[in-house]
Amino acid sequence: MTVRLKDIASDLNLSKMTISRVLRGQTDVSAATKARVLQRMKELNYRPNIAARSLRSGNTFSIGLVIPSLSDPFFTEVARGLVQTVRAAGYGLLISSSEEDPEIERFEIGLQLSRQVDALLVASVQESTEFFDDLGQQHVPMVFIGRKPPSFGAHFVGVRDQDIGYVAAAHLIQTGCHKVAYLRGPRTAAADLRYSGYRAALNDFNIPFRPALVIEACEADRHEYRRGVEAMCRLLTEKVRPDGVMCFSDLLAIGVIDAALNKNLKVPEDIAIVGCGNQPLIQSMKVSLSSVDLAGLEVGQRAAKLVLRILSSEKVASNRSLYVSPRIVVRDSS
Repeated sequence: MTVRLKDIASDLNLSKMTISRVLRGQTDVSAATKARVLQRMKELNYRPNIAARSLRSGNTFSIGLVIPSLSDPFFTEVARGLVQTVRAAGYGLLISSSEEDPEIERFEIGLQLSRQVDALLVASVQESTEFFDDLGQQHVPMVFIGRKPPSFGAHFVGVRDQDIGYVAAAHLIQTGCHKVAYLRGPRTAAADLRYSGYRAALNDFNIPFRPALVIEACEADRHEYRRGVEAMCRLLTEKVRPDGVMCFSDLLAIGVIDAALNKNLKVPEDIAIVGCGNQPLIQSMKVSLSSVDLAGLEVGQRAAKLVLRILSSEKVASNRSLYVSPRIVVRDSS
């Protein structure tokens, strides 16, 4: 026998409107009531009739997500946070990858819109706002996550990249490092902001800035691990050798650790090392890597809650930006 919305309402002595609010993820329902409703739905194996709901409301109860890479651990966590949150509100998530290609991103966004998604979340690789300016006529709520085109007014949820650089450098300094090197990533706005955070931490802790301790390490045609190895070998030939190294990514940092060990240096006694991304693989290394966690799960959860508020017609300030704080996860390397 098919379980209907009114059956759940009758069982719990609640109105159908309250049950509907829970399904839509609205925030004007108490946590206790929400828990009761979701538990009863689980017990009765309730499945919303999406087709009927779509006919009544004109919505598809689907949300589109376009990310640069399906293999990037940060965006994997973002997607997990999104799914966990929108599922409880009766929405499905349609995920596609732009493969770090602006043209593919434009195609995937068009495909998502053709599926009549109710909202769209994008981690954009576009270098200009022209494409999104044209999209403004679609009237589909859009939220940028992690990345967004520069100087474009839209909702955004992410982490301040300057804070990422600051947290990593400050941690090394607080552990006793006074000659902190930085292996920069690609020449992007995000990488430049992390570098600014590194410089700000040096300044706040009265640590002299040494240009020779900043290595570009951004050759796109070479694997990140190999770049880390080679950059560390270069640093060890400098007149002033670093006692701490922060890296744009975990893979760079893994290369740095291996290069240091191959030179018979002790980590962290001789040199402390911090990465960025907190990827799962770094915990099983010979020297587990300290890393800045980019809070992808929380970014996804907060982006989902923002989208659900917009879809439920709650009043949301225009072009709202929500920032999640990065945190250092301390392990053996520091």
